[in-house]
Amino acid sequence: MEQSNATQTEEETSSNLPFVDHFRKIRQNPKWIVKLIVLIVLSIILGLLTAHITDNTKMLKDMGMSQSEIDKQNQFNLAVTIGQSIGGLILGLLITFVIFLVISKIMKSDAQAIHIFSASISYLIITTSFSIIVYAIQALFGLTIPETQLDSLNIFDKGNNYLAAFSLSNLLAAYVIFTVYYGTSKLSKKASIIWAVIALIVMVGFTLGGAAFTESMKGLANMQ
Repeated sequence: MEQSNATQTEEETSSNLPFVDHFRKIRQNPKWIVKLIVLIVLSIILGLLTAHITDNTKMLKDMGMSQSEIDKQNQFNLAVTIGQSIGGLILGLLITFVIFLVISKIMKSDAQAIHIFSASISYLIITTSFSIIVYAIQALFGLTIPETQLDSLNIFDKGNNYLAAFSLSNLLAAYVIFTVYYGTSKLSKKASIIWAVIALIVMVGFTLGGAAFTESMKGLANMQ
């Protein structure tokens, strides 16, 4: 892996790769206040959509809960999902910013912190917007989560949480991570791809870990 802030040999002309030009321009115009407001609005919309299409009834029944308990839990989950929109946004933005900043500095990028912060917001706007589109389609056709994840291999085996790890959302996130490193941090294309692949592996790994935890909880409930 390249250890320097690789000066890109490619000409700084318009790129055919989606989003690359946007992340390049952030270095000259790292405005973030308006983008942050947009991200907050999108996060609230995503939270409402998520609450609308989430149905944990089957999972809760597998855990041995009665219907009345399930109804109470679903009402609680609705409030929690909406309430977590802003909190999750702040935490997610902070983690994303720190990861981008640390890796950029490790690779000796000359990008300033404000550039990375603005790029982090853009990254979250893009990925959140995609999730809103997917969940809106699911809501339109009455497809609930976690049983169905429309943008993943889970559509071929509904209820299979392991297959949900292999999704277009994760692929898009990895690609946008590449454009952040390549466009804003000015890493070489090779280094940017490597870090994007690492990020993809980590995201898939976390999703698989979450699926394993859910299945283990179901197994423990069935043993009681």
